[in-house]
Formats: sequence, structure tokens, C-alpha cells
Amino acid sequence: MSPRSAKAVRGRHHEDPSAALRELLITTAERLLVEGQVADITTRDIARAAGVSIGVIYNYFASKNDLLVTALVRRVQRGVAQFDDNLPEPGTATVEENLNRFARAMFDLHASALPTIAGLMTDPPLLHQFIAELHRPPFGAQLYPQRVTEYLDAEQRLGRLSSVNLEAATTLLVGATAMLALTGLLRGGSPDDVAAQLPDIVDTLIGGLYQPASSE
Repeated sequence: MSPRSAKAVRGRHHEDPSAALRELLITTAERLLVEGQVADITTRDIARAAGVSIGVIYNYFASKNDLLVTALVRRVQRGVAQFDDNLPEPGTATVEENLNRFARAMFDLHASALPTIAGLMTDPPLLHQFIAELHRPPFGAQLYPQRVTEYLDAEQRLGRLSSVNLEAATTLLVGATAMLALTGLLRGGSPDDVAAQLPDIVDTLIGGLYQPASSE
């Protein structure tokens, strides 16, 4: 490790120097992605912000895009963790209350991801590489809808939902929250203002799903 690289990770003595330097590059790329447009970020920008030489980046990543995709996936991982933390357990509260929690968690996930996707539109190769990465484990195209379907299936087994097409119900909820998040992105303003429509969406959906206890 060069003196310049060692200086960049100084103060992280509890970490492996090589791992610390790789982590520094990722967190630096994340910060630059938040601060500016992805198309404007150069390898030189990342190296300068991290306090290392350009060559150091290629010791850890095959290309600038590999580093940026790693940073983007890191952001997605945090969003997924937050999404999972907000999901209710089947059989708790009411189905309507739980679907409102699902709707808000799904909306927040879409709202956080859409600006990233939009920012990548100016760089198709990077966008395609990012999307391909999201289709790999532990993500996968059906990761988020699967959470909804599994919940609805469990509630159906508990007798709290009528016998309906769960995939169709999942598509309605996922699609509605995605469209609402997109509308909010295009209009601007506070996400909470847009999310105020979520209870009406759930109320409309629940009419075809909810089975009152008195009907059992």
C-alpha cells in the first residue's frame, strides 16, 4: 500500500487496510452519487475525493462502473433492510392496518429507488449493469412482490382473507404504490404529501380482500 493510500485509511487500525481502502472507495462513490449526476462523476473525481491515486481504484474494481454499481447496490441494500423492518406479521392488528404498513413501506422503497433509476438514464451501460445486478441474489425481480404475496397467503390461511387471486392483489398494491411514487417524483414536493393517498388505495383494495370476522 502506497503512503498516500495508507494516509487515506489512517485511523482505521481495527480494520484490514485493504478492506478499509475498498470500503473508503465505495462510501466515497456513494457520497458523490448523492451530491451530483452520475454522468458527471469521473474516476479522477472519486480518487480525489477518497484521497488516493486513480490506479488504486483499479486495484479493487475492474472499472469505474463496477465501483459505482457496488455503491448503488449498497444503497439498495439499506432500502431493502428498511423495507423488511417495516413489515407486519400475519395475524397481528387488522389486515387493513397491515396493508397500510405494506403500502407505506413499498411506497418509501419506490420513492428512494426512482431518483436513482432516473439518474442512470443518461448512462445506459451503467443502468443495464445496475439492473442486472439487482436481478442476482439476494435481490431478484420478485423480491418485493413476494413479500406481499407471502403475507396475503398467510392471512388467507388464517381465514382473515377471502379466496382471491393473490398475485393479482399483489400486482395492484405494488403497481399503485409505484405509480404514486413516480407521480410524486414528477410533481416534486414532500413524499408525505403524496403518501397521504395510500390509505384510500388500501381502502379500495381491501373491499375485495378483507373477510370480517363476523362472516366466518
